[in-house]
Amino acid sequence: MTGWRPSVVLKLLENLKKQEALMLNEEQNRKTHDLRVRISMEEERVEAEMERLQMALAGRKMVELAKLSSNGDGDAAAVDMALKGVLAGLERVMKAADCVRLKTLKGILDVLTPMQCVDFLAANIAMQLRLREWGMKDMNVNQDNN
Repeated sequence: MTGWRPSVVLKLLENLKKQEALMLNEEQNRKTHDLRVRISMEEERVEAEMERLQMALAGRKMVELAKLSSNGDGDAAAVDMALKGVLAGLERVMKAADCVRLKTLKGILDVLTPMQCVDFLAANIAMQLRLREWGMKDMNVNQDNN
């Protein structure tokens, strides 16, 4: 929702290894594998919490509150309280996702040598720029079609 998926950065690292742009020793490979396992579990937890919040937002109780509120029959305070709970949950999920992103990046940089860090970060920036460029091009195509 608010940024890149940690698994994408780990895939970038794997691709750099396959292309031999980064040569990792056995210990570095082991540490990156361990990091991948840990981050995957944390990513799944964040996704599960986000799914739970989405289900709560689309749940019967929330829909009924929204209908009552839009008809003027409902208790506005109840709707506000329900929404505040969901928004607080979303904030927690976004903070957790940011934490997983930070752990991923820090974990990778802790494993690599300083020169490997430079190469990795340069490749990551290049990937981010290409994704942004692609997104902007797609956005322009959509605007032209409207």
